[in-house]
Amino acid sequence: MPPVQQPYAEINVTGWSVVGDEALGTKPKRWLKHPETGERWLMKDTTYNKRSDGTRYRKGDDWSERIANGVAGRLGLPAARTELAVTAIGGDLRYGVISKSVLAAAADDIGDSEEELVDGNELLLDPVIDGDRTGYTIEAVRDALTGVEAPAAIDGGLTAWDVFVGYLILDALVGNTDRHEENWAVIDRARHLSLAPTFDHASCLGFQLDDHDRQRRLHTHDSGFAPEAWADRAKSPFAGRPHPVVAAVKAMAVVETRGSDRWIDRCGDVDSLVEPVWMIPKKRISQPARQFAERVLRRNCRRLLAGPR
Repeated sequence: MPPVQQPYAEINVTGWSVVGDEALGTKPKRWLKHPETGERWLMKDTTYNKRSDGTRYRKGDDWSERIANGVAGRLGLPAARTELAVTAIGGDLRYGVISKSVLAAAADDIGDSEEELVDGNELLLDPVIDGDRTGYTIEAVRDALTGVEAPAAIDGGLTAWDVFVGYLILDALVGNTDRHEENWAVIDRARHLSLAPTFDHASCLGFQLDDHDRQRRLHTHDSGFAPEAWADRAKSPFAGRPHPVVAAVKAMAVVETRGSDRWIDRCGDVDSLVEPVWMIPKKRISQPARQFAERVLRRNCRRLLAGPR
């Protein structure tokens, strides 16, 4: 366990206005308006799984999203600001995360904004249709980002593709299996295109497991059942379903500048990368979930650093 850090904040959004639903994705999401700043934040509730006996348990798609956001910060990647959130609905507390819009427009200015978020599938020369991702390759994404600028917060002459490689390194570290064609985007500002900050990383770190399963894996003597073996079985949505580490290593081989080395260089301090795991408040994550997530992250980091540069 790394040195204790200040826990992440939890924001109560009960009084925030709902200004719209989000159509993309399979989970219920809604846009909220910050009561003071007018900023738009996307609220994503935690979801539930059923056990074999029919009982339900709450998954960790709130803490997994927040941890991944913290890891992105330690890599220096531009990422949509994400915070743990809670809201009261019908007398019950509902947990989730809020993610600040990557567009500059406030809720009241949506119709007047010259900005537009264009998802990756609209940029691909061979877009994904009906879930067929045979053409969704590392090279296809690189080609789609031709002529797109890096996010404004990035310096050092990097291209959009160089930064996207950083997104794939983040995916590799946390085991994000959901970097599909609509989980990255560019921002269109009056036909001026720049890569959007990375967003939506909840599908990682064993968020969907039950604590009973985590405990068994944490204490097993079977190396094929341990958290590290579980981490090794992750699959990305790219053609052929390569492991996120394999996808990242392949992407690093086709970078346009050496400036993107900064992302992999920052993976050398794995203790810093796992700090966000321990910054989730105790009431939001169990000890087995915390220990499991740390072992997954450390395993992925070792694999990533062992790969070809």
